[in-house]
Order: sequence, then structure tokens, then C-alpha cells
Amino acid sequence: MDRGDAVQLAGALFIVLACGLMGLTIARSFVCQVQNIKDLITMLQLLETEIEHSRSALPIALQRVGRMGGLVEGFARTVLSSLADVPGEPFLQAWSAGLDYLRSAGVSKDLAEDLAVLGAVLGNSGVEDQKRHLRLARIRLEEFYDAAVEEKRLNFRLWSYLGFGTGLLIILLII
Repeated sequence: MDRGDAVQLAGALFIVLACGLMGLTIARSFVCQVQNIKDLITMLQLLETEIEHSRSALPIALQRVGRMGGLVEGFARTVLSSLADVPGEPFLQAWSAGLDYLRSAGVSKDLAEDLAVLGAVLGNSGVEDQKRHLRLARIRLEEFYDAAVEEKRLNFRLWSYLGFGTGLLIILLII
């Protein structure tokens, strides 16, 4: 094998590897979406517990819930930071800032809109009413979760193989 063949082989391997990694990255996004929704469901459960049993104020409840880490920590930190930056700001505006964070993290628009409805109610009613709204939001998120699991089931393997297959197809077209 001469030097030219070695360079072509290295280039071919690079193309297959690059396409394969792109496919795996897209496939991984389906896994992340499922995990993010699961974390948000857990966040709502913890908020409900904090409000019902501890009778915590929302900022304190969010501070405790933010200890979960990951997406929820970023959301809680954004809401709390917005509340601290503008004292007297309505909770809904701080919640909206948190939703902007979630959108930038890749949470779907529909899911964020459902959480926006919840933000309009939190802190504006009694404990029982807030619990009811948190449960309803959790039920809606569980529907999103089921859809995301199904989407992951359908698309994870497809994108994993499609990336490498595309790389091989490019090599065949070049040769």
C-alpha cells in the first residue's frame, strides 16, 4: 500500500467516523429528552411535597428542588436569580425566565407552554389549589414522557445506524 492509498483510507475512515458520530449525537438527543422530562416530573412531585407538607414558600421550595442537579438545577437557579435580581417582580416573570432556560436547553415548546400555565397559578392560590395544578401539570408531563419514550424507541437505533450508513454511502459515491 503506497502513501496515496493510506491517505485515502484514512480519509474514508474519517468520513465514516464523522458521519457515525453525528448520527450517535442525534440518537443521544432522544435519550436526553426522555431524561429531561423525567427530571421535570420529579421536580413537580418535589414541589408538591414542599408546598403540601413543608408549607415552604416558593423560593425556598425551588431552592430545595434545585438540589436535584442537571436541568432542574439550572431551571431553579434561573428562577431564583430572576427573583433576586428584581425584588418585587411577579413570580410569573421569574418562572418565565426559567422556561426560557428550559427552551434553550432543548425542552419542546409544547412542554414549556404547559409549564407556563402552571407558573401563572403557583403562589397565587391556596395549598390545595396549587397541589391540584401541580398534579395536573405532572399528568401532562407524563403524557409528554410517554411520547418521548416512544419517539426514542423508534428513532434511537435508526439514527445510530443512519450516521454510519451515510458515511459508507459517501465513501461509495466518492470511489
